[in-house]
Amino acid sequence: MSLNARRWPDLERVGASAGIVAFAAIAASCLVAAVAYTGTRGEAYSPLSHWISELGEPGVSRYAGAMNTALVLAGIAFLVFVAGLARTSPSRLRWLFGPVGVLAGAGGSLVGIFPMDHPSQHVAAATAFFELGWVFVALASVSFVRTRDPRFPPWLAGSGAVAVVASIAFLASLRVDEFSRERMASGGPNLGRPDVWVAPLLEWATLVAIMAWVLLTSLAWWRRLRREASAGAVAAGPAA
Repeated sequence: MSLNARRWPDLERVGASAGIVAFAAIAASCLVAAVAYTGTRGEAYSPLSHWISELGEPGVSRYAGAMNTALVLAGIAFLVFVAGLARTSPSRLRWLFGPVGVLAGAGGSLVGIFPMDHPSQHVAAATAFFELGWVFVALASVSFVRTRDPRFPPWLAGSGAVAVVASIAFLASLRVDEFSRERMASGGPNLGRPDVWVAPLLEWATLVAIMAWVLLTSLAWWRRLRREASAGAVAAGPAA
């Protein structure tokens, strides 16, 4: 355990738990909302051609309210995960990835507060999450490699690299796909939706990659906490 981590043992447990909660909230809400979804043209939901935010579109998605509530909670949990990670990290990069990650988490929560019927606010919030989320993951992953921290094995940087590549590809697709930009900005019905639409598909890939990194990091974090707790119990045994 790092010196910073020793100073904040409760924050470690809270931070590690928050990352798992964020992943679970996103995964469960997306799955339930997608299964129940029926679009404006009677179509079923498909990650190949539907935006993530359409699961929370009022008046269209059956569980829009539940989906948006889950996004708010997941964003808050993501923010707590970031705060715990940054506060206990021995790396100087914590002063960079901490604020960036907190802002990304705030953006994620605001996506749920401002769903697609608030197009300008919704796009701003989603942009904050996707523009800053990959930067946070990249900086934190680099810190795992550059600064020894027994909680986080260097291979987590590989998972982070996948999230970074997916994010950059998604953001690049938005800049070259005028149809995608108009759809995101309007919040209106999408006529002529292709069966396979690259931009929404990459959006899904980005979210999955970022949240998978959060889950793997949280599980590695918890595994270290359990080992330290077990070692402490063994050491205290004879004295007891």
